Amino acid sequence: MSEVYPLLATLSVNHQFMSDFLSAETPCFALGMVEERERRCAFLALRPNEVIPPEISEAGFLFDHGLLGNADFEVVHFAFHSYGFKTYNVLVNPNNPLVQTVLTAMVESGAYFFFALSSEGRVTAFRSEFGEAHLAGLKTNLPRIRRSVATEAQYRREVSYFEKNPDPPGVLLKWVCRDYLKYVDVSKEWLDLIPSGDRESWD
Repeated sequence: MSEVYPLLATLSVNHQFMSDFLSAETPCFALGMVEERERRCAFLALRPNEVIPPEISEAGFLFDHGLLGNADFEVVHFAFHSYGFKTYNVLVNPNNPLVQTVLTAMVESGAYFFFALSSEGRVTAFRSEFGEAHLAGLKTNLPRIRRSVATEAQYRREVSYFEKNPDPPGVLLKWVCRDYLKYVDVSKEWLDLIPSGDRESWD
């Protein structure tokens, strides 16, 4: 488990991704790539149904991850714990090019960004520290993730099971924006997230 904290910096993401993510039904979650000072990095983003109070988001989040499933298939589980507020869970299918691209980037850089989007389109951005040892578990599991042959049916069954027995207890987010690999491209159609006050907003 690791801690991520608020960040004030200009970040660039894929424009089409942000548009589609803001159009998705909440509560939802997505993966992608972001660029900061010409350095590309993975990000994880969530859009809850409720507004996360500033005093909660400013305290940062605890981030946990692992594999669920059995000897035949696996899914990746992420959990985001906000101090004194809620826990958000999401499951993603590792047999997905976008997932493999983003998780490989996380392991190789040792870092990632985390975005929490409000219903008004405002973004609170966080960044982990580069080289943190907390990604050791993800690094260990990466070879299996790259070899994954989990089917959509297996993934949906695991999501259904988890929804009935969430561990840890919390809100299960729907995984969206997952079938368009160009979402990770920030070299052409990009959108800048511009710092505004003590949080980040996008224009």
